[in-house]
Order: sequence, then structure tokens, then C-alpha cells
Amino acid sequence: MQYDAIILAGGESSSELKKIAPYDNEALIIVGNYPMIYFVYHAVRQCSLVRKIVVSGPVESLRNILPREENLFFVEGGENAVESFANAANFLKSEEATEKLLIMPTDIPFITAEAITDFLHRSRQSNDDFYYPITSKEVNERSFPGVRRTYVRIQDGIFTGGNLFLVKTELIDDILDLLLQLVIRRKNPLAMARLFGLGLVWKFITRTLNIATAEKRFFQVTGIRGKAIISPYAQIGVDVDKPSDLELAQKYLGDRVF
Repeated sequence: MQYDAIILAGGESSSELKKIAPYDNEALIIVGNYPMIYFVYHAVRQCSLVRKIVVSGPVESLRNILPREENLFFVEGGENAVESFANAANFLKSEEATEKLLIMPTDIPFITAEAITDFLHRSRQSNDDFYYPITSKEVNERSFPGVRRTYVRIQDGIFTGGNLFLVKTELIDDILDLLLQLVIRRKNPLAMARLFGLGLVWKFITRTLNIATAEKRFFQVTGIRGKAIISPYAQIGVDVDKPSDLELAQKYLGDRVF
């Protein structure tokens, strides 16, 4: 099975990042020798399971950064990540998209083809509608000592959310509103729990929540079978949205040459 991929490259840089990297669009921030978008594109392109790539963002700028190739396409971004996703997904549906779509933002320059491939292989172990990676605090700190992330303590361990997901193409129109809510709450675990009811909030607060319970509640509320994939790759869980993250990227990726 192959997958089409969407890279969301329309995100505006945070005010903090603009102080040290004067770019309105985070995709254009220079990390070492390349704009940040190039690291993400290269990782996706090196994954043998990916067929077409659609980049949603400022088309004119992105065309000047990324190479011209048969299976690389561009669409204009929207006012938020979900609109950008919808624009790219609608383009792919007109091109006979694959059964499932891989979606990721542009602010994850640490991502690798190996991490993407592992996530896709693990998703094949179940027949669900929506797949979301999580990584443990232990994995993150072993790979990136001192990295600052938002962690959640549950019965299965201490985890942080990943920065890509896989969804069945046929469900895209039905889940756009849900995706917007997930994007808004992604940095706040308690707000995320509230989205699925007080019972989940209580389990979160009392630390009796586990992955299986969260998946079950996700289905009860949305009618969508969601699956958390525990990834052994810290690169999936580290993004660049503040100056310390950019400094980390410069430290680890500053000498990278493709």
C-alpha cells in the first residue's frame, strides 16, 4: 500500500520566532543551509511508501524552494491549518487519492523517512480510521536532552503528542470540524480531554486514564475509530514553535547537506 501526503506550509511564524527569524511564514525559516520546509519535504520524499506530495501554502515562494518533480504539487493555503488541509485534500481527491492520507505540518525539520515509514508500518497493524503518533518522555529526552515538550502522564506512561497523522480519505469531509478543534487544543491536554466529556477529564486529573479508554471515548463521541501509535522516534514529537526549538534545530541540523 502507498499513501499520498500533505504538508501544511501555510502557518504564520509565532511572534517569539519572528524576533530571531524574521519570516512571516514558518516554512521559510532558515535552518542551517535550507528553509525549514525542505527538511520535511526531503524526509517525505525519501519514504518509499509515499506516492504524491501536496504542499499547501504560499505557492510562489514554495515553488522556488522545492524541486520540480512529477509527483509534487502545490495548492494555496487557507486561513488556518484545517482550511489548508481541506484545499490539499480536495486537490488529491480530484486526482484519485490513495485510501489513506498522511498529513503533517512544516515545522518538524527533525522528521526522518525512517520515522515516517515506521509510523505507517505500525498503522497497518489495525483497521482504524484515524492514526496519531505519541512518543514517550524517555524517548524524547534520550534523543534530545533537555527538550521542552508538553507531556501527559497516563497509566501507560508519560507521553507527548506527535506532529503527523493518517486518516482515511473517505472521512475527510466529515472530520474537518473535529480537526479544527484538535488543532486548537493540541498544546493543552486538559482542554483536549474536555472535548470528549467530563468523564475523560476526571480520569485525566486522577491519572487513571489510559490509551484504550481514550480511544474508546474518541469513537463514542466522533464515530471515528482512532488509534494511538507509540513511536520510538523522538523526531515525530519535536516541533519548532519557539526560539529554544529553533536553537535546537540549528544545533542538530545546521550542518545537514542533502
